[in-house]
Amino acid sequence: MPRKSLIILGGGFYFAFLLLTPLGVFNDWIPPRLQTGYYSATLIDAGDDSGYYAYLRSLFFDGDLDFINERHYAHAEKLTPTGYVFNNWQIGQALLFSPFFIIGHALALLYAALGYPVALDGYSAPYLLATAVASGTWLLAGLILVYHLARKIASDRVAWITALSIWLASPLLYFTFIRQRMAHTLEFAISALLIVSWLHWRKSNDLLKQAVLGGILGLLCMVRVINVAFFALIAVDLLVILGRDKTSPVSKKVKDYCLRVAAFSCGFLLLMLPQLVCWYKLNGIPLPPRHLHFAGEGLAGFDPVAYLKNLSSLLFDPKWGLILSMPVAMAGFFGLFIKSELLKDIRLALLAYLAGIFSIILLYPEDSASYGHRHLVSALPVLALGLARLLEWCFGKKGLWPLAMSFVIVGVAAQYFMIAQYKVSLPYNHPQFTWEGLTRIPQLIFERPGQLLRSTNFFRVMFLENPGPTDFRDVLFTVIFPIAQLISIVGISWMAVRFPLKERLHIYFSSPKTLLTAGALTSLLLIGVISVAAPAKTPAEIQARKDYLKRLKEGDTMLAKRDLKHARLIYQEAAEIFPSHWNPYFKIGASWNIEGNLVQANAFYAKGLQLNPTHTVALTNYGSNLNFMGKLEPAESKLNDAVRAWPFNKIAYDALAQVYIKMNKPDRAVDRLKRAIDIDPNYGAGHANLAVAYTLLERGALAQVHLDRAVRLGVKGPVIDQLLDLYKNNTSAPKP
Repeated sequence: MPRKSLIILGGGFYFAFLLLTPLGVFNDWIPPRLQTGYYSATLIDAGDDSGYYAYLRSLFFDGDLDFINERHYAHAEKLTPTGYVFNNWQIGQALLFSPFFIIGHALALLYAALGYPVALDGYSAPYLLATAVASGTWLLAGLILVYHLARKIASDRVAWITALSIWLASPLLYFTFIRQRMAHTLEFAISALLIVSWLHWRKSNDLLKQAVLGGILGLLCMVRVINVAFFALIAVDLLVILGRDKTSPVSKKVKDYCLRVAAFSCGFLLLMLPQLVCWYKLNGIPLPPRHLHFAGEGLAGFDPVAYLKNLSSLLFDPKWGLILSMPVAMAGFFGLFIKSELLKDIRLALLAYLAGIFSIILLYPEDSASYGHRHLVSALPVLALGLARLLEWCFGKKGLWPLAMSFVIVGVAAQYFMIAQYKVSLPYNHPQFTWEGLTRIPQLIFERPGQLLRSTNFFRVMFLENPGPTDFRDVLFTVIFPIAQLISIVGISWMAVRFPLKERLHIYFSSPKTLLTAGALTSLLLIGVISVAAPAKTPAEIQARKDYLKRLKEGDTMLAKRDLKHARLIYQEAAEIFPSHWNPYFKIGASWNIEGNLVQANAFYAKGLQLNPTHTVALTNYGSNLNFMGKLEPAESKLNDAVRAWPFNKIAYDALAQVYIKMNKPDRAVDRLKRAIDIDPNYGAGHANLAVAYTLLERGALAQVHLDRAVRLGVKGPVIDQLLDLYKNNTSAPKP
């Protein structure tokens, strides 16, 4: 790989990393309003993201696959018949992210040894930043493999343009830097590896090579199971290869076909077996139950008319229609039909795969529920072949090359503009997201230019006007994190220069037996780990968990009815069944809070926080109670912890402001209340309390502004009445 191309790929990747990665509100001097969208480098979604991450954290720290104690997992209280917590996702990402996670653990140990408050639990920033680096590193590896694919059909210049544009103009860009704990970057890299390997081995009679191909697909499906669609590519390609053989008898062709498919399937099962064992241990069946349910629903309700309607929607829908949302990738689809010796040989197989993945998407009754058609990420290396051929063809036609490059640049820019608006000025489920996102680009540029530099990326954070004093968090986020990602880029680039990709692939391709042996050993080792980490639960253990969840639901019902004494008794029973879980203690604390017994409430909050020290609601309630009890310094500490646990907790900022008012620090109170209304401009209590703080500072004009806003928002009460009387009778209010 020429150094120039490598520098362009690596440099383009690193610039996008700096431009798009939201660092979050990691320190007090970063205004919460700068964090736009939902995700940041250290925020894991409670659904899919946590489903993948739970495997890694739980195995490393707890030595088990019991996710009932995962703090941020949305399904932590959803039991399966085996007594384990439901997890529909795959373990492959945990396996391939684990080296980075271990480095993050080493960094956390170093910080803790130096006396910094960094938790060694898998939830603190070093672990999450390390896995964000893992996401980017696998993406870059995939880009290099896609470059290698494109190089088979186009020039060097077209190859690196193809690799960058198929990524930058697709939803994969969003999942690389903004929602990094999804498995899509890893899926992209392994899909590219599968296509590279397939192109090299597809005509080989060596069954070991076919088994290795199956093993790669097994690994890919252990990352995301939707990629079983690649079976269509292999099956059709073998038919094409054997069909073109005019010398062998039909019986030999059938035998060869069956042997190759069997070898491929054996390799697939060998690498997929750990996931099947894992699903069996967790769910009671060796399959993902949620996917199985929806797949069965889709097949049972198959209707050709509805299928064609869904296909039309997939292509042209104003929400995420591929023609509008991924035009560069779709150009790659049309490029597959341009005359080419390589494409002529593999076109039917590629189209069979695309038909397979499209059919899965069209038949599955649930949409991707996220940014773009992310289920097509594994198709990007396939579409890259077509895009490379199309761009190479345009390059050979006078006058078409500038037009083709303009199309690519517009496609990349459009994707960036859509990402800038996603979950900021447009919600993800907007029924016409792509159309609205594209038509609002002029408004975005001329009326909201600040939104173009999305969220708390490196450029925005580093050039804030009034940064506060630097502490260990600043160094971690703005120095160590970008350096770690840069090291990964340099490392991959050094390997590409020191050990050229062609040579490394030659070694790789020449040792199928070694690869298969390594895969088998890894699979057996992983099965052993899963068996130890997920032992069968006894009927008594399963019943105890069911009783625990039943008690929680009964307690919630009593709490809603304000039958507080009965609710506490039920929650206490739940705590006795499962003493290592925090929920019963928090709920008992909440019941005492309702009753006004703050001492008892805080006693139970303290018990729960020993098990889950970053529960922002419990910390907020605990701190607010301490404030009412006159314990101002402990209250300040707890409320600061609540804000650090969730920087967008407006109630915690408001409560902290009340503490500062009692401490006679109204300037600090104003700062915290400003943060509260930055998070929610329609937070009426925040405006009312800000009016009080400004009054204490004798800044009457500003107090009146927020008082009027609070009244318009419907805030009422004695304090509001007193302030209204004050400013009504005071004709010469103090100047701000």
